[in-house]
Amino acid sequence: MAIVSLRAGATISAGDSVWVSSVGLAYPSTALFEDQATIAGVAIDGGAVGDLIRINNDAIYDSTASYTPGELLYVDVSPSGAYRNYVEVASGLALTSYAGLYITEVGRAVTTNKINVEVGRPTFLVNPTSIFLLESSSDPLLDAILQEDGTTIKTESAL
Repeated sequence: MAIVSLRAGATISAGDSVWVSSVGLAYPSTALFEDQATIAGVAIDGGAVGDLIRINNDAIYDSTASYTPGELLYVDVSPSGAYRNYVEVASGLALTSYAGLYITEVGRAVTTNKINVEVGRPTFLVNPTSIFLLESSSDPLLDAILQEDGTTIKTESAL
């Protein structure tokens, strides 16, 4: 069992996935930024700023949450420290305007309340939705799409 003890840089709850800052403080993770998605493990103890907390980075964690045995769990965008299965993380991303997120494996559910912590490396996942900015909100007619190289694609000829 691999346990690491670090000082909290923010309030951390037991069960949060955490990352370590460049000054060695632990913070709840988020999938929005690569450094904050590069997790150290799952907090065994909760604590306030400055408290010493224990982090499980390679063993079974007994959780109060409920999981489906066998499913992989990944760092989520919100709330900080949360992790969910891939479908929940990806579908949550599609509902946002974020360009993408860093998907990082936290571990695998081995029972309905136990996780085998298996920290992975973050991989950028592009948001599958596209957003068009229109000139006017009163007329949502799209005549053409302007590409990065300056050329346009007329929508009636694209059909």
